[in-house]
Amino acid sequence: MKFSKVAVCIFGGIVLAACVVLVVAAIAGRPLKTTPVYDLEGVEEDVQGALWYASLAANSHNAQMWNVLLSLPEKRVVLSVDENRSLNVVDEKGREAVISLGCYVETMCVAFDAFGYDTQVEYADKKVYVSYSKRENAKTDQEKIALLEKRHTDKAAYKDDPVAVDVADQLLQEYPSMRLYQNGEEKFSYLKRISAEAVASQSADQEYRDELAEWLRFSDREAADRRDGLSADMMGLQGIVKSVYYWTTTRKSAQGDGFAKQGIATADKQLNHCGAFAVFTGEESFEELLTVGRTVQAFWFDCTERGIAVQPFSAALETEPFCEAVQGELGTEQPVQMILRLGYVDDYGQNSGLRRPLSDYIEVSR
Repeated sequence: MKFSKVAVCIFGGIVLAACVVLVVAAIAGRPLKTTPVYDLEGVEEDVQGALWYASLAANSHNAQMWNVLLSLPEKRVVLSVDENRSLNVVDEKGREAVISLGCYVETMCVAFDAFGYDTQVEYADKKVYVSYSKRENAKTDQEKIALLEKRHTDKAAYKDDPVAVDVADQLLQEYPSMRLYQNGEEKFSYLKRISAEAVASQSADQEYRDELAEWLRFSDREAADRRDGLSADMMGLQGIVKSVYYWTTTRKSAQGDGFAKQGIATADKQLNHCGAFAVFTGEESFEELLTVGRTVQAFWFDCTERGIAVQPFSAALETEPFCEAVQGELGTEQPVQMILRLGYVDDYGQNSGLRRPLSDYIEVSR
């Protein structure tokens, strides 16, 4: 009888401890949501708002590789690539950095529009010049603000359903440089196969592992302090899974074989659960790549409005021999510059807003 009571007490203690761990894990696994930091002295709040929301643009590894000069007298923003934040392994030639800058330009134009400003964009000498002017009696467009806050990369498994035919026709008409390959089509299967093979190839490369690990964040505190890189939320991890990831993963372990194998398995799951691939083409010049980025970002906003989740899946464009063969295999007139994985989801979610304070990267000219 005494042994039985002791056993019951031990079992009860174990159950209680397990419940406590689960509760703590659930609390620790809550989504990270950071708040905007408007800290540019002497700059109007709505201009700071437009600049903040511009930073929610899609960009590789959330490296935020842009230099920004704000000229208050000219009402102009001058943009260029911050090469100190570029990805030298997966983006050796800087192609994705320029595309990311194009995404930033497009998002900036939408953000200024949301705050009641017209914009004009010009390119010269690998810089982008965005002039802005306030419209009379303009009001903040809260629907556009909500769209900016909502758009994000979703790395979860999607539904397998292809994009609805009427939606696909609309998108193809609006974006003539885009090709759409639906689940079940031969070229969809080709893109799925080479993407999986490219991920496996990258994961075997220690330099790739090391670069990725540098941009991973291993706690909400680190993510909130750095306000860049890839947090657990941005990798599609939620709740207890997110907590376990943070408790068990370090920068060193993220450079090892086990983490690489898990990355391959995750990519396989993503590729096996999606409805379509969107492919964007363009030439290799700075201006053309900027245009690709702007087009990708505009397309992404349209997908967000329609509840279609998006994830860039460019491993095949970053890795030989796939990057050399993909244009010929797909039969496109211009080189392929971006591949997006698409699909419907039950809960689209929100952007975590993990972006740097404005003063970290914006120089103000008065």
